[in-house]
Amino acid sequence: MKRVMIAGGLCGTTMLMASHKLEDRFRKEGIDATIRVHNLWEGAAVTGKEYDLIIEMFPYFEDLPCPVLSGKPFISHVGEKELINQIVSLLQ
Repeated sequence: MKRVMIAGGLCGTTMLMASHKLEDRFRKEGIDATIRVHNLWEGAAVTGKEYDLIIEMFPYFEDLPCPVLSGKPFISHVGEKELINQIVSLLQ
């Protein structure tokens, strides 16, 4: 099972919408994954070892052992399909 974290701040609704879009796509692609939505203002202790991928809504993480992608396309919707395709490729 793959583990994905969507991390951000006060964009909770956007992070939840992104998680639903990814869950739908994962289901279609047959990807077994769990998604955790994490508010960085409530706690920022993330090592990256516990995740296969982190999607950050604002630049935050540096030098983690897992891939970190910008989730800004989920906010602006510009490049959102491309980002989802990139996420799927990383997890397959």
